[in-house]
Amino acid sequence: MPEIKRPEIKKLQTRANLPKYFRVAAIFALITTVLVVGIGFYRARNNQEFRMKGFPTELSKDVIAEISGYERTETEGDVKKYYIKADKARMFADNHQEMENVFLQVFDDSGSAASDRITAAKAIYIPAENKNFTAFFAGNVQVETRDGLKVKTEQIAYKKETETAEAEELIEFERDNIKGKSFGALVHIKEKRLELKNQVEIDAFAVNANDEMARNNLQSAKIKANYAMFDQLNGKIELSENVNINITPNGQNSENSENSEMSQPTEIKSNRATAVFTDKEIKQIDLNGNVEVYQKPTNANSKWTRTKANKATAKIDKELKRLELFDNVEIETTAGGVKPTKINSGYAVYEKDADRFELKNGVHIVTIEDNQPTNIRSNDAVYEQSNGKITLYGNAEVTQGNNLIKGDNLIAELYPNKKLRSANAKGNSYLKQTMPDRTTEISANELNAAFNENQYLQTANAVGNGNAVLIPAQSNEYSRVTISAPDAIRLIFKGEGLLEQMQTQGRTTIQLNAPNNSPDAANKRLTADSVKSFFNANGKDLTRAEAVGNAELYVEPLKNSAENYKTTINAPRFDCEFYATGNNAKNCWANGKTKTVRAPTAPGDNRGTQTLLADKLNAIFNQQSQDVQQFDAVGNTKFTELDRNGIAEQISFTASDEIVRLRGGEPTVWDSRARAKANEIDWDTRSEKTALRGAVSTTYYSQKQTNGATPFGETNKPVFVTAASAEFNHREEVGLYTGNARAWQENNYVRADRLLLRQKQGQLIAEGTVQSLLYNARRREDGRETNVPVYAAAEKLTFNRDNRILSYETNVDIRQGTDRITAGVANVYLNERNDVSQTVAENNVVVTQPKRKAVGDYAQYNATDEIVTLRGNPARIEDAENGSSQGGQVTVYLRENRVVGEGTTKQTGTGGRIRSVYKVKNQ
Repeated sequence: MPEIKRPEIKKLQTRANLPKYFRVAAIFALITTVLVVGIGFYRARNNQEFRMKGFPTELSKDVIAEISGYERTETEGDVKKYYIKADKARMFADNHQEMENVFLQVFDDSGSAASDRITAAKAIYIPAENKNFTAFFAGNVQVETRDGLKVKTEQIAYKKETETAEAEELIEFERDNIKGKSFGALVHIKEKRLELKNQVEIDAFAVNANDEMARNNLQSAKIKANYAMFDQLNGKIELSENVNINITPNGQNSENSENSEMSQPTEIKSNRATAVFTDKEIKQIDLNGNVEVYQKPTNANSKWTRTKANKATAKIDKELKRLELFDNVEIETTAGGVKPTKINSGYAVYEKDADRFELKNGVHIVTIEDNQPTNIRSNDAVYEQSNGKITLYGNAEVTQGNNLIKGDNLIAELYPNKKLRSANAKGNSYLKQTMPDRTTEISANELNAAFNENQYLQTANAVGNGNAVLIPAQSNEYSRVTISAPDAIRLIFKGEGLLEQMQTQGRTTIQLNAPNNSPDAANKRLTADSVKSFFNANGKDLTRAEAVGNAELYVEPLKNSAENYKTTINAPRFDCEFYATGNNAKNCWANGKTKTVRAPTAPGDNRGTQTLLADKLNAIFNQQSQDVQQFDAVGNTKFTELDRNGIAEQISFTASDEIVRLRGGEPTVWDSRARAKANEIDWDTRSEKTALRGAVSTTYYSQKQTNGATPFGETNKPVFVTAASAEFNHREEVGLYTGNARAWQENNYVRADRLLLRQKQGQLIAEGTVQSLLYNARRREDGRETNVPVYAAAEKLTFNRDNRILSYETNVDIRQGTDRITAGVANVYLNERNDVSQTVAENNVVVTQPKRKAVGDYAQYNATDEIVTLRGNPARIEDAENGSSQGGQVTVYLRENRVVGEGTTKQTGTGGRIRSVYKVKNQ
């Protein structure tokens, strides 16, 4: 056998080793392409030269072996392992190998016909230490795996030491319904991790209705990014830079047509993303940085949702099912073709099937962005879009046009067009409606409001410690109205949110605060078990109010003065009417045993709390001041101030003059001293005067109560006065009786056209046709002492308590038994027992006794010794039995029946003659 040369031996060894080299390369290529399937694709250049960054700059050009038409099949027993061929294979002096038009086919261990294939224009194998090597493929590199994967690229480099394969140019792949590309890729074979470095695109789509994706309700899924990393061990893909993911469900799924028709495509964008796979399907995508997720509408489902956030987690089950958003969350969503609802929050969870948004950390929702947007705010919220329901937690607030409602928690229900239908707030609830003319504020433990489709308030109910305030825009013209009720307040609106009616439950208070533009302006407070208020057509002016159950009306002047009173009226029910404008009460009817109390706001002399009782009462208010202008009381009425009282069937009180007018029944007034009745009584509480008209009858409880001003003897017995009319000045303690006036005590009396009683001065003045029986004269006859009543008449009578003198003037006529004195003037002196002690008469005095007559200018009667002293010029006595006598002074001794004449009077000292004529009796 000829000797074989050394070069030929090396050539044969190289040729024998080629299958081993190609097998390693084939394994690397298959691993590379399998990992590439999960990631992406890049643009490539159609250049077959090796131009990888890691490609050696210098390789040996010394060919030590070259084979053309290389072809080899490797088997283990009867099982094929791989098949390789190349148009040319060369080995160089540095031990690297180069092949052209390479074809490699690798079979599986089962021996089936299925195989993996790789072709390339060129392949270079470069050995290294420790059995490491680097392999480069270039020029129309194509890989087709036994499971249908096809990969195309221009350059691939594999390093055995690091177990990495890298492509720096465009890679395209395709398998069944998946295709994609990437520009540059790095495969970490040992870690089963693949990096796609630029312009990554992955596209999965349904080829027909029966393939796997269609059955799984997936029509297509597209992923784009500038960078991607596929981690096969952990089942996830990490994407970064301009991440864009589009998921489109299949709308023709026959197995569940209803659900599939409602499925929606989703577009996802972010700076970074991590997609998690389960059973070869994307189940979750974690997004970070400038996140945008848009679930798009379809012909079958017009609902759509667009979201933005700093971070997000998307749950995928055939389509987007759940989206969790973090930080700076922005959401736009709509259903039914209406304008979108806009949401801002710090955190959100969107559940697609439930069409539900869970929102936290500062929520702001705008349901309709038009001329009356609905603004909703709270700490946290749950928005159920299809159900038209929003539940708010913490600092909840809903603003709809000029309406605001808020509370600790709140439930809002929406119309299909997402306008506000109703709102129910709990905890520190508050509603505010702002109108051009007024602002309405309502607060309560719980509050609910209903709106019509034009977004105007229809009803509002405040439950638990309710409070409603009507604040006028023109505070100088309108009263401020405040309503509070412990159980509930119900407000009914009409038209364009105009207030029509307010109803309350529980002990209710209505406060009417008057404009402070008048010195006598007053606020009012109406309290009752329940109150119903009605408004006129403009919705801003109260027309009437009904207060039922233990009702109380309180009127408080804004300024304190002696003329201003705080007024409290109590009754079972009030029916109040209001002036046409201003929310100012016109009058309030109180029914059923009313009680009115007026307390002065400033102290005043002899002024005190006034009380008015009646079966019914009408309080009339002044439109400017809003204070009580007049009281009209009917039925068993009674008025009281200090110890002064008045009763009648009807009482009318006017605040302007503070006069109490008593009418009907038997009007009566009384105090601690006296009682008076009349057909009509006008009681001036301000001036402390009383006028009585018609059948006046007064009773002083005792003579002492007249302060001794009446000339009656029994100090502890009552004194009666009657007249056609009377006037009392309580401050001056003066009473004037006119028209057949008569005062009496037991059998003693004084009658005149006019009686004037001055209690402070202790004086009584009677004028006009005076008649009196005021005292008795003591007479001793036949040894016995008798009391003879003394009757007196005159045109005027004056009694003075201090000197106890009865002064009769003009046409004085005094009768004592059979005795009679007439004169121009007469003064009767009474002792402490009211008995006459002395009588002095002047001016044409005439004293008449049976068969005796005395005439003079002056007469003095001494009751102790029954002596009458007459003076005159001359004084004259005519006695039918004893003759006559005259002189300057004549003294008549009534007991002794004798007369003594004097020529000179003691008072004047003038002399005179005495003339007496005696009649001689027949024996």
